Amino acid sequence: MSNITVLNNIDHSALKVNVNPADNASLNVNRTQVYASEIADLQKEFPVLIYRDEATEVLQLHAILGLEKDENLFLDENGWTTRFVPSLLARGPFSIGYKQGVEEGEKPAPMICIDLDDDRVNEHSGEDIFLPMGGESSYLQYIKKALQTVESGAQYNQTLFALVTEMDLLEPVSVEIKLSNVEQVKLNNYFTINQQKLAALSGDQLMRLNQFGMLGPLYLLMASMGNFQRLIALKNARNAMI
Repeated sequence: MSNITVLNNIDHSALKVNVNPADNASLNVNRTQVYASEIADLQKEFPVLIYRDEATEVLQLHAILGLEKDENLFLDENGWTTRFVPSLLARGPFSIGYKQGVEEGEKPAPMICIDLDDDRVNEHSGEDIFLPMGGESSYLQYIKKALQTVESGAQYNQTLFALVTEMDLLEPVSVEIKLSNVEQVKLNNYFTINQQKLAALSGDQLMRLNQFGMLGPLYLLMASMGNFQRLIALKNARNAMI
C-alpha cells in the first residue's frame, strides 16, 4: 500500500530517506526505463537500448544494469559505482503530483509528493530532506532534478520514437554475451539505431531531427553499445568472487 502526500517542510521537517542499497530492493533490477534527455550522461556509464514490448509494441528506452534477473552490477555495499544514476531509480520514494488551477483553463501546478509508507522513509537514518531551518537539503535538490527529468521525459521519448519510426532508423539488436564461465546471456526485443540509414538521411531529415533535439541523442545511443564490455567485465569479476 502507498500513502502518498504532498511534501512540505512543516509536517515532514524530520523525515529522512534511507539510501543504503542493502536496504533498497527497488534498486536490484537488471534494466530500467530512461529518457532521451538524460542519454548524454547515462551513455557514459550504461548500455542504452530501445525496447519494444511484444504484446503492445510500445517502445521504451532502457539502460541495461545487469545480465540476470534482479541483478544490478553498478551497485556495491557503498551505493552506486557510477557518476550518474537513471532518474527513475534516483527519485526514490518521491513523485510528481498536480494541483488543479483555481481559474478555469489554468495549467495544473506540479508538486513534489512523498510516499510515507515507503520503507525508506523514516526519522532516524538516511539523507535529510529538509535543513534544520526548513530549507531544501542538497538531497532534495538532487531529487527535484530527477523528478524534472521524469516529468518531461515521457513526451521527449515519444518524439524520439515517432521520428526514428518514421525515418525507419531502428535496427534489431540480438545481444548474445559469452562470459568467462561459458555462461551465455541473450537480450531479446531490443533495438538500436542503424548507422548507415542515419548517415544516408537527407539534409531536410537531419535538420528535422536536429530541430527536435534528437540528432545528438541518436549518436549517443549508438555509442553506448560500447558499455557492454564494461558490463561483461563487471559480471565476470562478480562471478570470480563466488
